[in-house]
Amino acid sequence: MASLQDKHRKVRHWLDQMFEGETVPPYEVNETTITVLYDLACKNEAVDRDTRLLLEDLGQKADEYNAEARRLTRTLRSVGLTPESLTKTGNTALGTLVSTAQTLELKNTSTTSYLLAMKDLSQAALDVEDSRREEQHLSKELLRKTTTAMAHLNAIQRDEETLDQREKMNGPDLEKKAQTAVFLQSKATEYRNSLRQLRGQLEDSGVDATLYHHKLVNQAEELDKKREKIAELRAQLDSYHSLPPDVSLARVKIEEAKRELARLEDEVNRKLEMMTL
Repeated sequence: MASLQDKHRKVRHWLDQMFEGETVPPYEVNETTITVLYDLACKNEAVDRDTRLLLEDLGQKADEYNAEARRLTRTLRSVGLTPESLTKTGNTALGTLVSTAQTLELKNTSTTSYLLAMKDLSQAALDVEDSRREEQHLSKELLRKTTTAMAHLNAIQRDEETLDQREKMNGPDLEKKAQTAVFLQSKATEYRNSLRQLRGQLEDSGVDATLYHHKLVNQAEELDKKREKIAELRAQLDSYHSLPPDVSLARVKIEEAKRELARLEDEVNRKLEMMTL
């Protein structure tokens, strides 16, 4: 592995060759900079070497083509065929062959080379045609999808406009309902706080739990039931007026009914007194 000094010498030599006697721009001399410039110099030399080899190969091929052209020229001259001896049509045909050979990038002008090149060109044309048909199919599919997407987009835009109109129409009503909801929530909170305070005051004052609303409602329901029972007993008592002539038995029944009636009336009165306290 080359040391940092060796890399620097190679970088300096490469930069001198690149700028060809001109002043080399200053650069920071550190390990990172020298390493980067060294790698760049190595890659540049490799590219230059490949380029020289390619140029040498092209030069050699050019020499071979020129030699072959001179050989063919001598052969044609030996049989009396020169460009000057050809007719205008012949020169045109020859030019066409040359142009075709250059277009097809033929290595030589033999009939086989022309036929193979034409075959490759025909296959390439078929491939291009297949690609064109495939692209047309894809274009139609994309057009169909685009049309569908545009229809959906238009429908969404119409729905959006309808929603905007409804929002404008219902906006004041919704705002009023929102204000009402806020007011009701505020009132509900206020009532809950007031109810909590009142319950605390009732508990602090030692109020009898029997005077609460739900207790009074229960007592009123019980009172209604007692009244209904009294009404039934009164009906039974009234039915005693039609008792048979057995007076002693009738008196016993009547006394029992009176005592039951009196008991129920006393109980009803007590309930009423408790509710009025």
